[in-house]
Amino acid sequence: MPVASLGRSDRDQMFSLYETYYDATHRDRFESDLAEKDAVVVIRRKEAIIGFSTFLVREQRIDGQPIHYLFSGDTVLHSASWGDPVLLRAWFRAAGAVKARIGEDRLFWFSIMMGHRTFRILPNFFREFVPAIDPLEHSTSPARPGVARLERIRNAIAKARYGAHFDPATGLIDFGPSQGHLRQEWAGVEETATRNRFAAFFLRANPHHYRGVELACLAEFDTANLKRYGATSFAEGLSGG
Repeated sequence: MPVASLGRSDRDQMFSLYETYYDATHRDRFESDLAEKDAVVVIRRKEAIIGFSTFLVREQRIDGQPIHYLFSGDTVLHSASWGDPVLLRAWFRAAGAVKARIGEDRLFWFSIMMGHRTFRILPNFFREFVPAIDPLEHSTSPARPGVARLERIRNAIAKARYGAHFDPATGLIDFGPSQGHLRQEWAGVEETATRNRFAAFFLRANPHHYRGVELACLAEFDTANLKRYGATSFAEGLSGG
């Protein structure tokens, strides 16, 4: 739904849910971030909001070519529904609808991540993305040409949005004082990293996530680049427009 369509009760519920899981946040900052966004995917259960993900869509010229990117903002799902794909399904459908609107132009997902659960969407649902896991794990392996291209696009977007806060060498965005980070009791990356290689990669790539440092990530929304589950929901949005 458009952000402008959110009522006061919706906004109150969203912020209450957000501050349950995120520390160093403030209502004014939350509202400012929300005001920048175009739309929000909202998940309700018996009229109560149990999850949401905000996003905007922008165009930028990179390497002389125009591209569109969907930038994810605040995203949270009540812990009782962790493991339920309802938010992911709705989010992929929303991305498909965006792609339907922009037509033949390429659409990328640009996101800045401070949590391993969001990062794991990339390897679980996309075929190619950055930061690429394999080249980092095997430092002697040259990056694939597609990965290098994705890195250039990610770096251009991140530099335009965050300036000196962004370090292209690491892909990290460091605001200094935290702009909001997962509360310790919900982060859980160190324990999860012992049994999940994607969480372990995230921890190596963003060791200071606990103080709000963000990892800039990019993947293309394209049926050929989506694994089956993501491709199905994306196609639903694409056909529905």
